[in-house]
Amino acid sequence: MLTILPSSRAIRAHILKEKSSNSFLPSFITMSDFLQRCLIVEDAVRIDDDTRTLLLLEASDFKAFSSLNIERNFFTFTQNSSYIFRFFEELSGELVDINSLSMADTYGDYAEHIEILEELYHRYEKLCAQKKILDPIYLPKNYRLNKNYIQDQEEILLIVEGYLTNFELKILEECAQIIPLKLRFYANEFNLKMQDKLKNLGINIVENKNQIINLSTKEIEGSGPVKSSALISCESFSQRLLQVAFVKQKVQEFIDKGIEAEKIVLVLPNENFAEHLKRFDEKCNFNFAMGESLRSSVFVSALEGVAQYLDDKTVQNRARLNRVGVDLAEGLQPKYKALMLGLDFNALMLPFLEIETNKRVIKIIKEELFYFEKLFPILENSSFKSALHLFLNRLKNKTIDDVRGGKITVMGVLETRSVVYEGVIVVDFNEGTVPRKSEKDLFLNSVTRIKAGLPGASDREALQKLYYNNLFLRAKEVAISYVHAADSVPSRFLTQLGIQTSSSYDEKQWASVLFKSYEKQDLEEEKIVVAYDFTQHNLSATGLKSFLSCKRKFYHRYIDGLSEHQIEKDLPQEHEIGNALHNALQEVYETKSRFTDKSELKSAIAEALKRASAQTVLDKYLQKMWMKRLDAFIDNEIERFKEAEVKACEKSLSKEVCGIRITGNIDRIDTTLEGLEVLDYKSGSYPKYTMRTLEKATDFQLEFYYLLASQEGEVTSCGYYDLKSGKIVKEDLLEQKLELLYGYLNELKETKVFDFEKTDDIKECTYCPYTELCGRT
Repeated sequence: MLTILPSSRAIRAHILKEKSSNSFLPSFITMSDFLQRCLIVEDAVRIDDDTRTLLLLEASDFKAFSSLNIERNFFTFTQNSSYIFRFFEELSGELVDINSLSMADTYGDYAEHIEILEELYHRYEKLCAQKKILDPIYLPKNYRLNKNYIQDQEEILLIVEGYLTNFELKILEECAQIIPLKLRFYANEFNLKMQDKLKNLGINIVENKNQIINLSTKEIEGSGPVKSSALISCESFSQRLLQVAFVKQKVQEFIDKGIEAEKIVLVLPNENFAEHLKRFDEKCNFNFAMGESLRSSVFVSALEGVAQYLDDKTVQNRARLNRVGVDLAEGLQPKYKALMLGLDFNALMLPFLEIETNKRVIKIIKEELFYFEKLFPILENSSFKSALHLFLNRLKNKTIDDVRGGKITVMGVLETRSVVYEGVIVVDFNEGTVPRKSEKDLFLNSVTRIKAGLPGASDREALQKLYYNNLFLRAKEVAISYVHAADSVPSRFLTQLGIQTSSSYDEKQWASVLFKSYEKQDLEEEKIVVAYDFTQHNLSATGLKSFLSCKRKFYHRYIDGLSEHQIEKDLPQEHEIGNALHNALQEVYETKSRFTDKSELKSAIAEALKRASAQTVLDKYLQKMWMKRLDAFIDNEIERFKEAEVKACEKSLSKEVCGIRITGNIDRIDTTLEGLEVLDYKSGSYPKYTMRTLEKATDFQLEFYYLLASQEGEVTSCGYYDLKSGKIVKEDLLEQKLELLYGYLNELKETKVFDFEKTDDIKECTYCPYTELCGRT
């Protein structure tokens, strides 16, 4: 007897089960292999994926195709052609004539799309016929039954777990007229559409029973209830990573209950969870059925690192290039933007191939290079850069088998069909992941699809429920987890499958499965009491502010000499555009001390700002933004220059006050009718004190500037010049703050030993660079 199973994994599982019995092994085959053997198409060869895409691209060369919003350039088309093929495959599987779709589109909502798809379908079909190539899309129109193969089988048994297309059912019926053909089918609430198909054949389906259907006689030969004693539990987590702990804990619990490791499966609705699991699988207990992606291979990592650097020479990409090797980029850089015509693509890949050590990866890359050559004629007028990105995308979709030897299988739910596992663990059981959203409704909505005889969204959801339901029914223990957060909710399948959720452990307990926990040790608070003579050192307003805000910060910065580490960044920081504005205004007013024409001043500032700034796209945007913001400032400047002019910009001065030499770099000093006016440019916020908050003042910038500028003449006022509003905010409490400043300076002069203690105001630690040193992270 020939048994047809849903997948190769199901075949392996059945063979292992049969080996334990003292009898001959039956023959097993998958449905796709069975169709290949029992169907013959005369004078045609099967199409490969690359030829398929190229022919479809050729077929799409007509004016109306652009209305599908799928670009015809080769690189975009290769990414999007899969949507078209999936749609055509569905039509083929359900034996739906593409010319009949317009009848299902009652209101003509998709009339244009349908008309374009019809033309594309027929043009592609014609090209396949001309080249004597068989695309499975057109198999229902061109096959004949291989009766010799079918007659060689005594009997066929098909394990139906899921959904049979109309074409598959048609072939099975034709085979059933030649030899006995039976179906094993479990009818339940999740496969009603499949039940309807069988009922339409005249078969009296027994609901909620597992049954053997003789397709040759259309009779039920036997049926029985499906019993399940599965214990199902479900846990929620706030963090996705904690599910790894859940998996490890449940595996241990299952094994403690006597379930063998080989009979435990971990189902991943979203396969990228495998990367989290691998990081914590120190003992290689898991076997990943989806394999290992070539994304993490040395070849792909190096090639991608070089490509990203050549695309955009950012700080991050330079660091990435340093890790993979600068010399690799030197070989590609001269050719990177050149046309493919005349380039030896394989030779350019050779240096990257030489650094790859995994023989299985090398074999796949060489095979892919061989197949990629077929595309060279169509790529010859494209850049090497474009071809390289296409090649990288192809490699990222490749995998190598996981050979670490783990006994616990990790797979997607589709692979579990017709396989019995005693212990089942499912993670990421969240809405959006379970059910997985399909891209098959791209061209038609569900209502139109159902009218046309195609599966709708509800049919696909029911199919996914069926897979999970059957998997759980066959198990002894089932453990499910999901993430419950602001952007993540449990799947509605939980309610529909009648599964209750709970949280039996504290999340800290789950975290302890993954990470070692240590009790925080109470370290003795370090006291720093050292001699420091302020009369022997220059003091800036910034230094005084640091001392008054936090003495420990002052110690690290000015005594220890620990400067904040600056990480090089690509994007301009807020202080950088502020510095550029200062430099631009300095350049403008050093050239000319007063302006009477608004346009002249604005133009001078714009040119100076352009010279003072970097020229990245973002920098240019910020320049334009600030020039627009400076309108009010420029208006005020023209008005001020009627009675004043700029005396100095960025003036560095020092002076001894109360026995301490204070220093400062004054942004601007103006000469007015009353005397000198000291201005401090501000592109952001600035401190404001009242009589109530004066005692807590730590910022004496304007007072320092006042004392320093007094050496240049009589200072009648000082204030902050707000570049955004164009207003000067004068220091109203100048006398009071000067009195307070003298008190601080006299105290610093008299004190020779200081306790550089930490501040009690934790807010001061928020942006402090020394929080690690102080233990206040």
